[in-house]
Amino acid sequence: MDFGIQLATSEWAEEGTSHKIRFLSPELELINLDDPIPVHLSAFGPKGRALTAKLGAGWMCGGNRQGAIRALDAMREAWRNAGRDERDLYATTFGNGCVLREGEAADSPRARAQAGPSATMIFHDLAEKEELGSLGFKLPPQFEAQLNKYREIYRSYQPPNAQYLSNHRGHLMFLRPEEQSLITPDLIRTLTFTGTEAELIENVRALKTAGFNQFAVLLRVGHELALLEDWHRVLWKV
Repeated sequence: MDFGIQLATSEWAEEGTSHKIRFLSPELELINLDDPIPVHLSAFGPKGRALTAKLGAGWMCGGNRQGAIRALDAMREAWRNAGRDERDLYATTFGNGCVLREGEAADSPRARAQAGPSATMIFHDLAEKEELGSLGFKLPPQFEAQLNKYREIYRSYQPPNAQYLSNHRGHLMFLRPEEQSLITPDLIRTLTFTGTEAELIENVRALKTAGFNQFAVLLRVGHELALLEDWHRVLWKV
């Protein structure tokens, strides 16, 4: 191993002061200083996709099956516009949902805990659209009533000039009590990757066929091991 670069001393500045830093014992090989770490950007909108293409970085997105495939088509267009070869695009989508057991409802307590945070994430985004802009999520019209109900919840958050602090508490980790009434089986099935094992195997295969390189599973607080075990059964069979 060549430690020439690793042993270089750099000047680090923070909080108005600076000091010299360097790796002290690279010869012990306790950390990997050789392999490059690729950059992957989570980019939902056109500006983010354009930046990803400009940098030639890996790309990540979320959404359900149809939304993820549409987003991949848009990312490919941005990639081509940047003069890049589509074969070099590395695309990842997030698995936001629950692997249902036989006969389990899509709004069971377990499904709510595992899939609900991804469904309400769209409400978080759209409630702030007029004030802060949106990531571009499209909400099917049948859920407009639930969105309006969430807007009322959002307006109740304090302080009025920082409602985003409450809006994003638990974001993608857990459902807040006031969000529970918004959850329906149709909402979860439409907006997330929730279904039986057989249904989800079909969905993930469709994503693979569309051109995604990786399917990443998002974990929820208190359900980490269960989600890993459930999704392992699905991904093993894809």
